[in-house]
Amino acid sequence: MRILVCGGRDFDNQALLARTLNRLHRDNTLSLLIHGNASGADRLAGQWAHDHGIDQVSYPANWKAHGRAAGPMRNRRMLHHGRPQAVIAFPGGRGTAHMVALAEQAGLPVWRPAEEQEACGFQGIGELQR
Repeated sequence: MRILVCGGRDFDNQALLARTLNRLHRDNTLSLLIHGNASGADRLAGQWAHDHGIDQVSYPANWKAHGRAAGPMRNRRMLHHGRPQAVIAFPGGRGTAHMVALAEQAGLPVWRPAEEQEACGFQGIGELQR
């Protein structure tokens, strides 16, 4: 399964991220993890993929060349070039909200793990196609 992980630059809950990705990998066998290579959720997810031997592709935003448009441009590239089957959205700000909106417009499942939920907030995750 190809997943895209997004979330805020200040996101630092490595335990939540690991629980979420471990469960998703156990139930759906991840083949590729896509992220934006920003600090916070993206880099934590990239490190998790590295530690678990899962291929990853990062799409860093080119802020110098594109200014404020770089984030939305990067989000569109991750979606169209990365071709994820689902999006995992950890807490974040406008960039995360934009990525979630793009994914939902494309008809992709989006999961938002909730820290207080023992099951990481997944509903119907077992029904995903592998």
